[in-house]
Amino acid sequence: MLAKLDKAISYFSLVIMTICMSVATIVAFINVILRYLLNTSLPWAGALTAYLFIWSALFGAAYGFRTGMHIGVTIIIQRLKPKIGKILLIINLIIILLFLICFTKWGIDFIIFSINLHQIDIDLRIPFWIIYLCVPLSLLISTYQVFLKLLKTIRTPADKFSYDQIMQDQNQ
Repeated sequence: MLAKLDKAISYFSLVIMTICMSVATIVAFINVILRYLLNTSLPWAGALTAYLFIWSALFGAAYGFRTGMHIGVTIIIQRLKPKIGKILLIINLIIILLFLICFTKWGIDFIIFSINLHQIDIDLRIPFWIIYLCVPLSLLISTYQVFLKLLKTIRTPADKFSYDQIMQDQNQ
């Protein structure tokens, strides 16, 4: 059950990231062509491209937690005895998890605040809360991915602990 949920969440992140990046690239390309060939442009293209790149980056970061692609100083953990390395990784993952939980809560509060303001993006004519929705969604997915890494680390016996084995996605 958890494996299916994990696969669905990862697929969702990949699809959102891919669609947003693709649409942003296409819209930017079309806008450049219109500007240089026809001396006109789409007034909403800049805003849409920026928002889609942000969505793509945040969902890409969330997916990066699953695949272990985030930058980290791993040489210390890899050079320590497995038991000490495991303890340090658990501490590290707990700190990251607490950070993500706090920012997820902030993101949800920000969405509620934005809904109450009733602000609309002038160029796209959509409520800002829809644009900002990527923040709590991507952070929630990141929190879930880090939680899974923490569980995997805790469940791994100290004598079999390997940083690479924990952080790499086994289901790619």
